[in-house]
Amino acid sequence: MDIPYTVHARPDTGLYNAKVGIWLFLASEVMLFGGLFSSYIFLRVGADYPWPVHELNVTLGCVNTVVLIASSVSVVWAWAALKMRKFGLYKMLMLFTVACAATFMVNKTFEYKAKFEHYAVKLSDGTILTGHLPHGYQIKFGEVNQLAMSIPLKTAAVGADPINYVLSHLDAGASPRFKTEDGKEITLDESTFAELKAAAIEKAKAANQNTAGLKLTAVSPLSFTVGQSDVFAYDAATMTFRDGTVAYGKLADDKMTLEVDGVDTRGVAVKEKSLAFDHRYLGEAWQKAFVANRDHHTAEFDKNYPTRDKTKSATFQKEAYFLHLESATPPAAEGHGNGHGAEAHAPAAHGDGHGAHHPTVVLEKKDITFFSNFTPKLNTYYAIYFTLTGLHGLHVVAGALVLAYFLFFNGKMMREDPEHLANRVEVGGLFWHFVDLVWIFLFPLLYLL
Repeated sequence: MDIPYTVHARPDTGLYNAKVGIWLFLASEVMLFGGLFSSYIFLRVGADYPWPVHELNVTLGCVNTVVLIASSVSVVWAWAALKMRKFGLYKMLMLFTVACAATFMVNKTFEYKAKFEHYAVKLSDGTILTGHLPHGYQIKFGEVNQLAMSIPLKTAAVGADPINYVLSHLDAGASPRFKTEDGKEITLDESTFAELKAAAIEKAKAANQNTAGLKLTAVSPLSFTVGQSDVFAYDAATMTFRDGTVAYGKLADDKMTLEVDGVDTRGVAVKEKSLAFDHRYLGEAWQKAFVANRDHHTAEFDKNYPTRDKTKSATFQKEAYFLHLESATPPAAEGHGNGHGAEAHAPAAHGDGHGAHHPTVVLEKKDITFFSNFTPKLNTYYAIYFTLTGLHGLHVVAGALVLAYFLFFNGKMMREDPEHLANRVEVGGLFWHFVDLVWIFLFPLLYLL
């Protein structure tokens, strides 16, 4: 049976099939996002840790809000122009709508990039330091005298060359000369390793083993500098790479260098005695700046809200117990040195722009309980933030592609059957309005409240 009313509305309902379908689809979308919004609210209300507030770029969020609202207006205007057969105006307005969608996604890209580059480090006393890692979290491992490699004999893994992975972490100037198990001295590179691997695989196959093993002894001690993400595990004498290669040597340094732009003490029992203000890190001068900031906001809160409980105000907690570091030198110490924590106040020796504005500290591993960039693994807030905004971003991309298709690939329909194209644009516009409406809820929920 043919499905009627593809273009023209039913006389009894005033609807056509596509419009009914989009309304049913949008009803399911409302249930999806409604469930996610509800989950966010319940998790925030029941959170057993200080919930992040005002962490996002409100200015960028406002810009994106204006952009989406403008695109909703333009898509309706484009539909009206098409109904009036003003094809030039229709094209211009649809192009503007698609451009707004692209602008929105570009802004989200910048926002996401900032989250991936920004880190939070939780110290053993509950203090959270935020900032940038100038070189990543690097592990320095020296006096390496032996490498042990395990090569699986599975088809997918035989072609892998773990040595290329390992040698990429050798310190500059290191000479990778090794002795094999039979005493032969070689310079380890792709060709020599290929020969060693082939011989080890044949030996393992003859012995009916699942893996081939290689042990190489360094002619002279080697040093590695490795990012933590490239290491599976390490201790004082061994370091296991992600590919399974084990280096035997000595741990030289596993400290984290962090350019600190914020100190969050909301999780600390005695906030003015936070570990961040230890003489090894930020020092006494920044402690005084923190106390002055806390006292200022406390006095302002008591003045403006004399009957309110400060412990129940998330905004007060954030303003009073989160100290933003906007310079490399604390306000009390500018213009004169106190000789205390001088290393922490020195800017980093690289040109990425962060070190000139924030103090650099070297955190010891024993003081670090958790660290992460501002991604889903940091806390529940960012898990939901990326889920909601990422899902919404997919809807923006999908809607923009559909509208772009109507604009660039429906030229024949525009000339021969503009009413049919108008129906398509109307349905696409309904979806686009929904996308904008979701953002209208997302923006205050995540950015403002």
